[in-house]
Amino acid sequence: MAAHGQPDARERSFKVLARDILWRLLNIVAAGLWIAVAAFHFVDRSFQAVLPGIAVLLVGVGSIVLEFWRPEVILKNCYFLWNFMGRGIFFLLMGCIVMGFRSINYAATGISWGIGLLYIVIWYTSFTLFPVAAAPKHDLETQAYL
Repeated sequence: MAAHGQPDARERSFKVLARDILWRLLNIVAAGLWIAVAAFHFVDRSFQAVLPGIAVLLVGVGSIVLEFWRPEVILKNCYFLWNFMGRGIFFLLMGCIVMGFRSINYAATGISWGIGLLYIVIWYTSFTLFPVAAAPKHDLETQAYL
């Protein structure tokens, strides 16, 4: 405990991690599906299929990494990923990008759109289960090392 009964940054980050585990799991599942879709892009063996596959693969891996490690430069410059509306629009966009004719594409698109719409609904209802997303910008420095 820090002075005046306030928890220090390390204690706060542990509480944040414990409270938003469901949201992180949803994000990891969606990013895992994006990676699976990207793997199927390499099966087609055409330049037009492989290039989007590389991009989706990088975004999927990056999304999973950012669930566990949040560098300060990303928190500062990509703040839209840490509020409900920004993350919801990001998931809707990724759902559009991973559309395709395989059943894995349908699953990835549906789950991405579902999670994206859920984030947007939560943004408008001010339902604050996700403290990292609901945190004001000046509090993000304490959450950079989750």
